[in-house]
Amino acid sequence: MECKLNISSLEPASETLLATVYLRSLESKMRQGIIKDDKSIEIINRINYNFSKYDCPINQALIAIRTKIIDKFVSDFIVQHPHTTVVNLGTGLCTRFFRLDNGLINWDGIDLPIVKPIWHTLLGETERHRYLSYSVLDLDWMKEVKQTRQTKVLFIAEGLLMFLSEIEVRYLLQNIGDNFADSEIIFDSLGILLARNSWRNISTPKVKGLYQWGIKDLSEIETWGRKIELVNQWHYLDQYKTRLGWVGLVSYLPLFRRQVKIGHLRFT
Repeated sequence: MECKLNISSLEPASETLLATVYLRSLESKMRQGIIKDDKSIEIINRINYNFSKYDCPINQALIAIRTKIIDKFVSDFIVQHPHTTVVNLGTGLCTRFFRLDNGLINWDGIDLPIVKPIWHTLLGETERHRYLSYSVLDLDWMKEVKQTRQTKVLFIAEGLLMFLSEIEVRYLLQNIGDNFADSEIIFDSLGILLARNSWRNISTPKVKGLYQWGIKDLSEIETWGRKIELVNQWHYLDQYKTRLGWVGLVSYLPLFRRQVKIGHLRFT
């Protein structure tokens, strides 16, 4: 019998990657689930960990909706740019490469050194699917991406930016724009109300209070630099309301609808 991986070395902030992959696996087991992610099921079956503390149907649906929206965007982007380089910031145990790979893209995951052994064991590296051991705020990773980048670069920041301060988010986005002209990014964000009340997030009990950045309207980001253009945004409480319980009901109120959103920026 295969021994299960012990992930006790993870720090609380990095441990959030376990909640998301677990909730994706639960959704994927549903007969009519929002997403289908067989790789996440495989990963969970290989980890020695008590995942039950993350059980929450509403958070499971929210993670699935976010995953579906970003998957659709990235899939369409790859169709338009089949030789693109995708840079997944704060990659965690993201399995999107396995769902969307067209055999031509390069995919670089950026995350902390402490995560790499777990990522390498569960996902593995190839010539086109690499793990770069950096904090996303250590911009040395940009040098490595530039060495292997193809003509178009797409950045993904999923479940990441809300853990940074606004100053750090500005720093990261401005430097992406300065170093990767004509690149694009898709990311999720929180509203100010939710970010300030992150202790209420019951899906990640060990990391309460770590949310730092919230924003009222993503169009504000355009004022951070002349190279930044907001192309589109999605409010994912607009989708699958019957799966969201009481959250689906309050999502009809504009204040609550704006609390979880996905944005698409282009750096000109």
